[in-house]
Amino acid sequence: MEISEKLKQCRSNKALTQAQVTETLHVSRKTISAWENGRSYPDVNSFVKLSDLYGISLDLLLRDDRVLTYYKEQNEKSQQIRKVTKRAYILNLILWILSYVEFFRLAGIHFLLIPALLVINITIFMSYYDNWKKLQNRSYLIKLIASFVIIFFVHIILNTFNAVFIQRLTQGNITYLSNFMLGRYTLITLMTLSLIIVIFGRDALQKSEI
Repeated sequence: MEISEKLKQCRSNKALTQAQVTETLHVSRKTISAWENGRSYPDVNSFVKLSDLYGISLDLLLRDDRVLTYYKEQNEKSQQIRKVTKRAYILNLILWILSYVEFFRLAGIHFLLIPALLVINITIFMSYYDNWKKLQNRSYLIKLIASFVIIFFVHIILNTFNAVFIQRLTQGNITYLSNFMLGRYTLITLMTLSLIIVIFGRDALQKSEI
């Protein structure tokens, strides 16, 4: 028997409506309908809850080759995503360090592409990072926002006393200074975002539990 039919039959055997299952599992009725019509499959946690709700062993509920194939494909996809995220995190760490070389122009070194590379890598990291649910924790979210604000203003202060910044302010016309200021504050914003990822995105280095 297919898993979709099995789920529908188990619910009927328990005389439960889709609405009642929805309330128990805290998912939408559309999701329950998709499971019972074979359009999608429950995740592992949902399977455990369904097993308890319907009074059927998890082994019996999962005994469907297509479900096993589906989870194998999902596992492989998840592993690939985590590899991309991990590499993006490591590259972000390197670019964050190089951004300070650019920021202070240490030894006169100038990395013109640092801002562009930071934008690309931060975008990739945020696109593949899969643990956004931790932002639902209000205290964690407040800590993250507060950290961003503090780090941003620390960079502003460092920029104010930066010899390169002061020197450039005495040179050039208004157009040049406007472009220079825009470039500096763009770099500061990217440096801040990069450091936030370094601090709060460390779980990207953890191995998948799947």
